[in-house]
Amino acid sequence: MDYHSSLPRSERTTSRLLMNGKLEMIAQNFSRLIVLLAALCSAVTTFADGAGDVTLRTDHPHYPGEGVFQSVDDCIRFATDGKAGDQEKAIALYLWMLTHQWHLASPQEWNVPGETPDTNIWRDDMVVYDANRARFSYGYGLCGTVHSWNEPYWKALGMQVRRREFPGHVNSEVRYGGRWHAFDTDMAGIVFGKDGAVAGYEDIIADPSLVEQTHAPLPCYPFAWPSDFKSMKKGWEKIARGGNWHKMYNSGYVAHPPIVHVRRGETFTRWFDPGHYGGKDKRRFWHHQDNGPFRNWTFANQGTPEHRGAEANCRGNARYCNGEFVYQPDLTSVAYRDGVVDQSANVVPSMDQPKLRSQDGKPAIVTFEHFSPYVICGDPVDDANPMSGTATDGLIVEGTAVGNVSVEISVDQGQTWHRLNSVTGNFSHDLTEHVKGRYGWQLRFGFQDKAGLDALKFTTTTQVCQAIYPRLTDGGCRVAYRCAMRGVTPVLPNFGSDEATLRTVEQRDMRSDNVVYQPRSSQSRLAYRTTNNRPGHVVFRVNAGERELLEVYAAVRYGVRVPPSGNCDYRIEISTDDGESWRPLARADIPADNEFSSGWMYGKADVAESDTNEVLVRIQLYQGGYQAGMIDAQFYGVYRSAPPPSAIVTYGWKEAGELKRHTERIPTAAREHVFEVPTGKIDVDEFVRIQVP
Repeated sequence: MDYHSSLPRSERTTSRLLMNGKLEMIAQNFSRLIVLLAALCSAVTTFADGAGDVTLRTDHPHYPGEGVFQSVDDCIRFATDGKAGDQEKAIALYLWMLTHQWHLASPQEWNVPGETPDTNIWRDDMVVYDANRARFSYGYGLCGTVHSWNEPYWKALGMQVRRREFPGHVNSEVRYGGRWHAFDTDMAGIVFGKDGAVAGYEDIIADPSLVEQTHAPLPCYPFAWPSDFKSMKKGWEKIARGGNWHKMYNSGYVAHPPIVHVRRGETFTRWFDPGHYGGKDKRRFWHHQDNGPFRNWTFANQGTPEHRGAEANCRGNARYCNGEFVYQPDLTSVAYRDGVVDQSANVVPSMDQPKLRSQDGKPAIVTFEHFSPYVICGDPVDDANPMSGTATDGLIVEGTAVGNVSVEISVDQGQTWHRLNSVTGNFSHDLTEHVKGRYGWQLRFGFQDKAGLDALKFTTTTQVCQAIYPRLTDGGCRVAYRCAMRGVTPVLPNFGSDEATLRTVEQRDMRSDNVVYQPRSSQSRLAYRTTNNRPGHVVFRVNAGERELLEVYAAVRYGVRVPPSGNCDYRIEISTDDGESWRPLARADIPADNEFSSGWMYGKADVAESDTNEVLVRIQLYQGGYQAGMIDAQFYGVYRSAPPPSAIVTYGWKEAGELKRHTERIPTAAREHVFEVPTGKIDVDEFVRIQVP
């Protein structure tokens, strides 16, 4: 049962009670009256929702935070501000990428059912290719991965982009001015033609001496100088001698909306120092490496990248940060519903014991949810491997139960559930093994008769990309708080489940007859495939309950022949009128010279004017006369949340070894609030916290 759809029934039930003369009986029991009034208020009031889509922006010249870097378009505006002409903008974006990415084993997530992520074992389908997830949770990857992430940025700049094979390496090639130009943000290298334009593969093949054409202080393979430069030069010389250096398109995408929702009773703290929890043996991360992801050859944290021969500011130290969500819902008021995604109509808050109970004693359920753009991590038992090894402290659930309360957990938005041990009395459970490497969870509590919940506390720890932390500046720092009043409904189909389970998100009656589903596994890559050579389609639902949808994001990974058929037609369409009409959201542009066997198509659509809470998303599969297949799909609805309550922002930093703090109170309903943090000479950032009381 959908939580929000239960509200009108609750209102009607309350009205019937009043009309049937039950008010007199209720008035005789004051506590029961409070419960009823709470139910009535919840039925007719728009929930406060907490603070939906809160961001911070500082005036730091390189790392001002998510208030500047929330979307790819935001990043482009920041990186290319004041630049004119395609090449000047392309070089500016190249420099921005060098300060926000670094070389390390590529991040992996639970992308293949039945397989466990482990960054020490390369598996392409396990790798993260969403540039939004990369920017918020990681920042590091191998050459092919970061150049995949870069594709949405180049496209946002209005340029065609592809990856190109290189001896033992992968580059990006970007097209502007009618030519292709090579940008390597992994090894930090660009070279120039004699006309002053950044050279591309064909330019260097025609004239290998161009690899000597560097334009200091722009970086050109500076890390292990001069050996890196010499090895890359040899690579270009090998390319110039001939061979097929594969051209690969559409390998990166953006879909996951980077929106943080802080509920009433919740604090969201980002700790800049990964040693905050007590030293190396207490660190929490999502990567297979001793003491967590770390790189000491990078332009990150070093200012504007510069390289002049043996001198370069490329020996920075890049790590990660942590984000900690501590949520303690108030079970005595309707405020607890800020964190609820689903509940039965008979769940009510109370001042009595238990505080959250079944109003009529019949079986009741309430489901709490967490979802953010930061990947859930953990403290690895062996201090190195939280992925295929055991980890703790990623999700701790504490509370007090009255009587027997059942508990279930879901990591796929309720498509499947895992039953946990029931709780009674005071309890504390570490559920990290269930949720690590995910972006959210749902916990469903069940109770009846006189059982219920007296207290709840959820502590979720995440990994945060160091480059997204909103850093302070010396001598006073201006900070801009913003609440855009938005939330996210994720729809991430579990393609390891059976077809009956998948129907919770798929509109099965709209699937074309020539498309069949088979659960994905390491032996079966495709989730859907056509049974003949005609176009086929499959439809999914994005439903935000009673909330109004503003935008829909979708990304689909498809299989493609090499070389591709000239008539491929992979597309994504949406409908806001139950399938009566459709409009385009994205279409795969597959050039004839593509040599990559899969690709991502992605996009977003504004649906605010449709005044709807549900959007259908249709994926068409057509490979120009050949059977076609879909590998993966991700959907997100962005809904409008209510005006925010008051909030508290606290910054912590060190000066001369002493911890300094500044606390700013944000007024109720404030969409924007600008304030000054009175910094002196900063040693290091410590933390930033957003709290909604």
